[in-house]
Amino acid sequence: SPVKLLPSLDVNHEYSISRSESMRQLFLPAAAAALLFIPTSSASAMYENAPVRPTDVESGNDTAATSSSPGSTSLPSGVSYEDLRPGTGDIVSEGKRVNIQWVLKRSNGYYVDSSERNDGVPFIFTVGDPRGAIAGLDEGIRGMRVNGIRRIIIPPNLSYVDGVEDDKPGPVPMGFGPKQRMRRVMTLLKDIPGESVLLDVKATRVQ
Repeated sequence: SPVKLLPSLDVNHEYSISRSESMRQLFLPAAAAALLFIPTSSASAMYENAPVRPTDVESGNDTAATSSSPGSTSLPSGVSYEDLRPGTGDIVSEGKRVNIQWVLKRSNGYYVDSSERNDGVPFIFTVGDPRGAIAGLDEGIRGMRVNGIRRIIIPPNLSYVDGVEDDKPGPVPMGFGPKQRMRRVMTLLKDIPGESVLLDVKATRVQ
């Protein structure tokens, strides 16, 4: 009977494929994770001339965001804030109409959205109007001055309790992804100790 010949095996080729596949499996998760924390101009432009650590602005591991510091102020409601840069203009107070630039993050420093990412359009609201800003922002922004930058840490029960649709108290994140991240905080993470919403705001106009 005819002799059946076994196909030749290219050991080097098989090893190369196996090694490439292993490297791909190792690299892709790391690359995907890295994309979450790429510094963007939209996340840092607002902080120009502010004495804020680069990790507070650009890093995905923003542990400093929720830690107590000598300059922070805690309110009875659970809201706390810290002035990253004191302002020099008009004071934000009850009944005033305020324009702000903002950066929204989760308590772990995960960047969600910002006004710069949305063409730099400011969020405008009247202080004290429950239909304007989320409760924690409305409370935490009082006493700020124009051109100042303030970090406000807000418990979930004073943030997006009415949802993240465009007609709800804001600043509302834009786009499906950012909205979903906030929905997840409000539905799955709101009862976890230490979970909060972090807003860095710059007051640009008070009327």
